[in-house]
Amino acid sequence: MSVLSVASLSKSFGALRAVNDVSFSVREGEFLALIGPNGAGKSTCFNMINGQLRPNAGEIRFAGRNIAGLPPRAIFRLGVGRTFQIAATFGSMTAIENVQTALISHAGETYRFWRPAAARHRERALALLNQVGMRDAALRSSRELAYGDSKRLEFAIALANEPRLLLMDEPTAGMAPRERNELIALVKRLVVERKISVLFTEHSMDVVFAFADRIIVMARGRLIADGDAKSIRENPRVQEVYFGTGKAFEPKPQSAR
Repeated sequence: MSVLSVASLSKSFGALRAVNDVSFSVREGEFLALIGPNGAGKSTCFNMINGQLRPNAGEIRFAGRNIAGLPPRAIFRLGVGRTFQIAATFGSMTAIENVQTALISHAGETYRFWRPAAARHRERALALLNQVGMRDAALRSSRELAYGDSKRLEFAIALANEPRLLLMDEPTAGMAPRERNELIALVKRLVVERKISVLFTEHSMDVVFAFADRIIVMARGRLIADGDAKSIRENPRVQEVYFGTGKAFEPKPQSAR
């Protein structure tokens, strides 16, 4: 069963066709990677699914409903969460306050000012922080957190919305190899437990090939390949268009990790 279905999606900016007749689906509970070289159209595709851009043509169906053209807040309310390439948290708040704010929003309590915010959903916020390994940092200002911890906090915020689909844009950008693998292993474990579908973009091929259930590849606005890690690794068109050579798919020696 597909949670997300994209059909004949297109987007142009003047004469530039950024996304050209792209179709794919994300199955329930699937961990799907969307990869491609810079300028392939990945971010444009993400931004249309999330509602930040309106497509020129095509359908985006989430849980059977066409969400193409809906604003981001409406899509968020339907159960689509998102994390960004640069961690998006409120620097003036503590880690727990960031998660509490997300929980308050999800519960529709934003305007209930007569209830002290510090007491609202505190235990649940602590539980989410504990699940991402951040409970000990609950009272720390988010601006003081190391970058990897900021990404974990952003993930806890995304889970607060109880999404059915999570869009993750470059979740390990700027992280060291060990941090990258630890974060994605954590994400995959938690989303599998919750049966959340994930569509993510990623430049680290080690992460993609190690953790993705399936991989789709874009180049010059078009979808050029769809398959598991082995088939993508061996796909001549992917090697030529995306990397220019198959050598880019060879595993790195252990000393280089």
